[in-house]
Amino acid sequence: MDSLPTIAIIGRPNVGKSSLLNRIVGYRHAIVDPTPGVTRDRNYAESIWNGKRFNIVDTGGLEPDDTKPLMLSIKKQVEFALKEADAIIFLCDGKAGLVPDDKQILNFLRRYWSSHAMFFAVNKLDNTKISDEIHLAEFYELGIDPIYPISAVHGHGVADLLDDIVRQIPQPADDQEENDDKKLERIAIVGKPNVGKSMLFNKLIGQDRSIVDNVEGTTRDTILYKHEYKGKTYNFIDTAGLRRPDREKDDVEQYSVFRTLGAIKNTDLAILVMDASKGGITHQDKRIAGRIIDSGAGCIIVWNKWDTASRDEHFWANLLKETRDEFPLLAFAPVISASAKTGLHVEKLFSLIDQVQASGKRRIAPEILKNILFDALTIQPPPPFKGKELRIKSIEQLDGPPVVFRVRCSEPKGLHFSYQRYLLNHIRQEEKFEGWPVKILAGHGK
Repeated sequence: MDSLPTIAIIGRPNVGKSSLLNRIVGYRHAIVDPTPGVTRDRNYAESIWNGKRFNIVDTGGLEPDDTKPLMLSIKKQVEFALKEADAIIFLCDGKAGLVPDDKQILNFLRRYWSSHAMFFAVNKLDNTKISDEIHLAEFYELGIDPIYPISAVHGHGVADLLDDIVRQIPQPADDQEENDDKKLERIAIVGKPNVGKSMLFNKLIGQDRSIVDNVEGTTRDTILYKHEYKGKTYNFIDTAGLRRPDREKDDVEQYSVFRTLGAIKNTDLAILVMDASKGGITHQDKRIAGRIIDSGAGCIIVWNKWDTASRDEHFWANLLKETRDEFPLLAFAPVISASAKTGLHVEKLFSLIDQVQASGKRRIAPEILKNILFDALTIQPPPPFKGKELRIKSIEQLDGPPVVFRVRCSEPKGLHFSYQRYLLNHIRQEEKFEGWPVKILAGHGK
């Protein structure tokens, strides 16, 4: 993922792995719910302890004897996490006691002992020391020492566990490079369920990072991954699909929706994925597009599943026209067809991301902006406000992305949105800012 050391948390479902990750990072990063199996993909977060920075990864709960396709995918995700990890926390449930699945998971982990630092923690020990010792007793039969009694919810014992872990994990020498990584633009892959977001995410990063299943709602949490492609690092985020608001949702799905909406709100660039095999734009597609517009993020529209789309020669032209007609406020967004399954146009998507990111950083020279404003005012002055002349004095481009221009005028509240749109049309004649909404902020002139 990057040069920071990685700590993987492994264990059965519902032993508190996500709660432990949240405790370590100091905020609610992972979805926590008493329902077993909430975490399915690998969920990464960055943390620091005793001055040492590291990645912590939460994994799906292992059920060794379960052969269902989803559980096999979870096992595959766990194996990925173990290969990337420098240290492993094997977590058990002190209240449930030692169960046969714990022993099977421990046997599975033994193959990693020679190459990884291993830490055995027993969670949910929230009571007195004597009570904790009673619960711990049966775990000693595994022959592992030391055992770390902890409470992820209350924080008991977690500091001792982390003290020992950070002493045994490497620390990258070039910390400045890691700080620079935080400045990477976030690229969120969004859309309704089952349009192929996770498959596209996996194809972009070149590995099965997110679980892909034809069952709606497979992805529960937002999944972040820093991927290097041709010498450039991309900060991709896979998100849970947003269902219709009238659909009944359980608590876990409510959390998933909350996290996805948060990812859209805080992203720099959104990739809106829709299903070309179905054709047509749904009301839910429009709602998600509205969220992107509200966020002010850049946008690329991807019609996925092109390998199964209609072969009619006019299909793409009609689909492109419908996209522009139904998303008038996303007229700035480039549109591309792709197939995450076959890889069609996926590499082209990297080039398009580069173009959009570069476009968002372009600046119009102050002298040219001054001329644009002069021409616009000469052709059509702004309408008066409350019977008084509205005077526009200057325009400047703020640092971006996003792309924002500040207009200084005599009455900021009087600068009507229709005249703002008129000014923006003049600005876009000079620079398209492909992939980005362009906004005007009105302020008082000096």
